[in-house]
Amino acid sequence: MLGPMRLVLLVASFSAVAYGDDITIPLGEGSILIQGARFIRQSLAGGGSLVPELSFTVINQTSSPWKAVKLQFDMGGICNGEPRRWSRIVVLVLGWMSGTQWTKEYKETIIPLVGRVDECRTEIIRARLLQADNWSVHIDGVTGEQVDFEKQLREIEQRREAEAAARAEQERIAAEEQAKKDAATATAQAKKEAAEEARRKRLAAEQEKKDADAKARYAKIKSEEDAKAAAERAKVRAACALIYKNTIDKKINDLTVREEQQVRACQVLGLYPPQ
Repeated sequence: MLGPMRLVLLVASFSAVAYGDDITIPLGEGSILIQGARFIRQSLAGGGSLVPELSFTVINQTSSPWKAVKLQFDMGGICNGEPRRWSRIVVLVLGWMSGTQWTKEYKETIIPLVGRVDECRTEIIRARLLQADNWSVHIDGVTGEQVDFEKQLREIEQRREAEAAARAEQERIAAEEQAKKDAATATAQAKKEAAEEARRKRLAAEQEKKDADAKARYAKIKSEEDAKAAAERAKVRAACALIYKNTIDKKINDLTVREEQQVRACQVLGLYPPQ
């Protein structure tokens, strides 16, 4: 048979502040561990809407089960730049197993807040023990602690703004450095292209001069060859004219063999009679 229930009055605050991190709350001869505490999630329906859902995993790290553990969760967030605070009391039944840690998943959509957390993001989750009961102990959590959520949220927002400003300044400096590098690269590329263009023009001019020189040489050689050929033709014409003069009045039978050959050669050239 169980003995009389003992009443334990807690005069210290069993609370913690976190978001997505572990929260340890002393209880009895041990503690309970709140893991992955989160508030507000994206709606599965999409469209950017948000759902006021409180979720976490609780682990019983005490030496006994608890038939009722009442916790108060205080959530702080930023909505359109303004600090907001929400609270929720959660009552849990914690089992216990020897040699292992008893674990339970908790998830609850806070109906009164549906449609009222759009454009909000959670920054702080605070959990504290209000009351706990097992079959031999009743615990009342009493605390006079005051928590300035608005101050904490303002500090978080200011820190985020400072970090954003620092990132923006770093990005500005990086952009300026990149712009300088790009300008230097563009200048170097322009110089390279200008040098290449000058080289192409120089080579084209050199080639043009070579072509002109070759053309001039060809023209000179052709002129010399044409003059030589003209002189040869004049010489042959003169020779044929002389042969014609010496043979025109002779009979074919009176021509010598040489004269006959000369006449035929001139006839082949169309210079007998002379043209």
